[in-house]
Amino acid sequence: MKPTSIISLIVAVLLVIVGLVTCFIAQNMAQSNGEQLFADNVNGNISISEEINLDNLERISVVFSTGKVNVYGNCDTPGADHYSDVSKIELVNFKENYYTLTRSSNLLSFDETGDIKSMLKFWENGFSFKGMRYILNMEQIREFIDQYKNADEEDREKQINIYLTKEALEKATAEGEDSIGLKQIQITARGAAGCEVRLDNMRINTDYNIIAENVTLNVSQTRTDSFINVKSDGDASAKKAEVRMENSVIGYLNIRADDLDFASTSLHIRNELKLTSKTGTIRYASPGRLSSYNMEIRTKGRILIDDTDMSSPYSYVAGSGNPQFTIESEEADVSCYEGAADTVTP
Repeated sequence: MKPTSIISLIVAVLLVIVGLVTCFIAQNMAQSNGEQLFADNVNGNISISEEINLDNLERISVVFSTGKVNVYGNCDTPGADHYSDVSKIELVNFKENYYTLTRSSNLLSFDETGDIKSMLKFWENGFSFKGMRYILNMEQIREFIDQYKNADEEDREKQINIYLTKEALEKATAEGEDSIGLKQIQITARGAAGCEVRLDNMRINTDYNIIAENVTLNVSQTRTDSFINVKSDGDASAKKAEVRMENSVIGYLNIRADDLDFASTSLHIRNELKLTSKTGTIRYASPGRLSSYNMEIRTKGRILIDDTDMSSPYSYVAGSGNPQFTIESEEADVSCYEGAADTVTP
């Protein structure tokens, strides 16, 4: 080997060593400052979190393959089941180089690309690389080496947890169309398995759009004068949706699914409810009298209104105002009745 080659090899080795030492020093400095540089491995799950600032934030967008998304409002309330003293997003079982998490002036965006292209990305006008510290992370190296050994094992469940403090939600509450505030949370699952979404203790007027082929949605202690929409891409219906809603006040609820299993407890609709399906079971419990709704139900299935059998189409007009209540299905069984008193202030 030529002397110049030997010198080049020595320099390259030294640079690698310096890079490793720098990464380890940076990791220790980050830990001493309470910052998370690398993902933690807790009970076999990879977890990393990042604080989020809702100032001037108008939209949160989550795009991933499949998994769970939990949105916890008022998370800093003492005794909360899911407590956090800061607003943050927590990513569980997402490999660090296989997603992008960005914050623009008014958008917080999580996007799972799902392949190695996200580690080294080339575009016509540029190049993006997240940093050597991710490649030199020993946990990352171990994952890469073991990925073929574990190819037959079931993938660990991916989960995204969004924690929003009471103060953050109060600041983000929009008072008018032109005001700055969190106006939309959109969750898109690209995989055939769909997603499971939970909205808990969210008291803010924002739209929730859930786009997936298969959806499980649980809503509790939530209030919004805006929309909750569940469907697939475009205007297509989801293949299957299982929805549970309790102790909540919703402005507009629109669910489109071929097979819909819907059940509510003390759900108050302020303006409009529209459920569209082919098959399934729909059980709606209103905290108030059903006679206050303008109702129209069309289905070949059984229709029960306060335990009384009704023929299809069932139509009841309470007056010219809201709320409007529409169910369109080919053969779903529908039951509507007055339920428990509301525990969320309308």
